[in-house]
Amino acid sequence: MSGISLNLPEDLSNSLADLAKTNGQSASYLAMDVLRDYIEHEKALTTQIELAVKEADQGKFATDEQVAAMRARRWSQNAG
Repeated sequence: MSGISLNLPEDLSNSLADLAKTNGQSASYLAMDVLRDYIEHEKALTTQIELAVKEADQGKFATDEQVAAMRARRWSQNAG
């Protein structure tokens, strides 16, 4: 395993240390876990964007009805 050094603002460093202590983990382990989740999220998002661009280049777009249905679902999920 290789190491890196980060200079964090004091408030972020304190929050990381507090959360790690609460969870019974080291700050390094918690930071590694958060970075792993973030990287996986960004990879998945990038893949989705690349697919959407490819589909758009092929002329594949959602219909107005599909967009309206998606908005309605998201608004109803966020309303609760």
